[in-house]
Amino acid sequence: MKIFLESGCIPDAAMIHAARKRRQKARELGTDYIPIEEQSDEKGKSRLIREEDHDRSDDDDSQDRIDMTVNTEARDKEKRREAFLASQVPIKLSDNESEHENEEEEWEAQQIRKGVTGAQIAAAQQDSMLQQQFTMGMNVNQMMGTGVPLEMVLMPAPPPPPSIQPPDPTKIVPVTPQEVVNRMRSRLENLKEVHRQHQQEQERLEQELQQALKELDMGEIRTPHFAQRFRYYQELRGYVTDLVECLDEKLPLVIKLEQRWLDLYGERSTELMERRRQDTRDQAEEITTASRGQGVRRGPEVEAHVRRATEREGRRARRRRARELASTLPKHIDGMSSDDEVTEQQNLAFKQAKDEIDNDCKDIFSDVLDEYCTVRGIISKLESWRETDMDAYTEAYVSLCIPKMISPIIRLQLVTWNPIMESADIERTKWYNTLLLYALDSKETEESLKRDPDVRLIPSTIEKIVIPKLTSIIEKIWDPMSTSQTLRLVGIINRLIKEYPNLNDTSKQLETLFNAILDKIKAAVENDVFIPIFPKQVWDTKHQFFQRQFAMAVKLLRNLLSWQGLLGDMQLKNLALGSLLNRYLLAGLRVSSPTDALVKANMVMSTLPRAWLQGETIEHLKMFACLIQQLSEQLDQANPAHNEAWEYAKSILKIIKPL
Repeated sequence: MKIFLESGCIPDAAMIHAARKRRQKARELGTDYIPIEEQSDEKGKSRLIREEDHDRSDDDDSQDRIDMTVNTEARDKEKRREAFLASQVPIKLSDNESEHENEEEEWEAQQIRKGVTGAQIAAAQQDSMLQQQFTMGMNVNQMMGTGVPLEMVLMPAPPPPPSIQPPDPTKIVPVTPQEVVNRMRSRLENLKEVHRQHQQEQERLEQELQQALKELDMGEIRTPHFAQRFRYYQELRGYVTDLVECLDEKLPLVIKLEQRWLDLYGERSTELMERRRQDTRDQAEEITTASRGQGVRRGPEVEAHVRRATEREGRRARRRRARELASTLPKHIDGMSSDDEVTEQQNLAFKQAKDEIDNDCKDIFSDVLDEYCTVRGIISKLESWRETDMDAYTEAYVSLCIPKMISPIIRLQLVTWNPIMESADIERTKWYNTLLLYALDSKETEESLKRDPDVRLIPSTIEKIVIPKLTSIIEKIWDPMSTSQTLRLVGIINRLIKEYPNLNDTSKQLETLFNAILDKIKAAVENDVFIPIFPKQVWDTKHQFFQRQFAMAVKLLRNLLSWQGLLGDMQLKNLALGSLLNRYLLAGLRVSSPTDALVKANMVMSTLPRAWLQGETIEHLKMFACLIQQLSEQLDQANPAHNEAWEYAKSILKIIKPL
């Protein structure tokens, strides 16, 4: 059995069962060894050992049963089946031998599992079942004759053991000592590499431990500082919360005051513009009535018309006397001055309403501490934060929040700011100087200012607060027919755009402002320009009115062209040249005498920007150039009275360069 196992073969169930029987028999006889084979009798016939023989008592050992079965093949199959069943159901031994038997059975099962796979067992069982079915019918009677139970006869035979050949020593590749040495060296290098990795991991862990201990020590040292910072941020948080609540309560009051001031000035501006337009309608009606020869009628409308005419002529007479007293003024042309005179009663009511607004502005923050209602008080808190913790200051985007925080304060100070009626420079205001000195450092350089988050503080404030205020003034108050208002407005917008780089074509606030300017200009061209065209027989009657209205149109053209460089050239050319010049002024020039028309044309030419007159002829000026050419042909060069008009015509045609 030992030799069989050493050869690498796996014993089958019958051999294992037989070996177990021999071992049991040896224990019962008390022998010190187990024979490999059974001893034969004198006649050479092997003695059949059955399981029933070992199970008998000692009294029956001497009796032998003679097996008279002729079919030895069926008997062998029956023995193998019994051995298989015995291997599946362990034999119950006595109490003192059960433990040893369990160990042997476990060892046998392990050996079987090592040598035989599940697939081999299943294939062997299937072959055994097929063979059993074939021979069962032939041997069932014989098996019944031997006294074997029917259950044992019908039970399938165990599968034959797989034949596993032992390894062939001749096919084994020999291993040289050098290969063994190389493998050992490789194994040693791997172990060294693993050891080196472990050392590195140990060093890293030691460094992390040292760093953790160092951070722990630093944390203990910096704990008082962090506690102080925590208290500071808690106080700052409380201040910001109180400031937001205060501004939320006061902002609606500021907006209401802004609206009251805009309504006050807007109503006056609207009244003056409507009065000017009504005067134009009244004069046109007077001339039309006189040309038709209609008599004077009576009625409320006529009386109101007479009253308006009287007031109109009285205002003109007072302006005329004022110009005569001021001898230094240049020669005046009727229609170039603005009629903005109001009565004393209206002026008194306006002043009283304005004073009420000023007083209300002062009373809004009368119950608030300075640190919550002044620009200096608010930014001082933020400046201390910037000085103590610049990183947190930058990460909190405080520079973007400052314009919003101080917006109600600045808007309150700009409630009565009116740059189109009075010279009011915002650079001289107190809040502007406060923002200018915010975070000032004597050591700062140009490079440090590029990294400063507050370098755009004033430009952002101008864009978000001042520009919207200017837009509201343009929409409500600005009169495009007023030269003084237009020049002040052009000056302040031009200065803001040049000084603050953020006011460019990407600024939405600036775009809204220019759209408001264009809307106001279009309304003025449609409603304030009227040049009467009457028959020749009423020329003397309407002559003064015609001159005044033509001068007013030229004045509006000059005011529009003062926006050149700020508004887009294409839009400005369409309004000033396409609508005002070609539609209205050229019609007035056609009904005038050649000398008078060329004088007026020279006045129109003086208003055109020089930048437009360089290069090729502007498309919108072709009609104007053709008209000048026609008027110059009507002049008499021999007449000395036409010399001035002739010079005007030559200079205009030289500049325009007609095709």
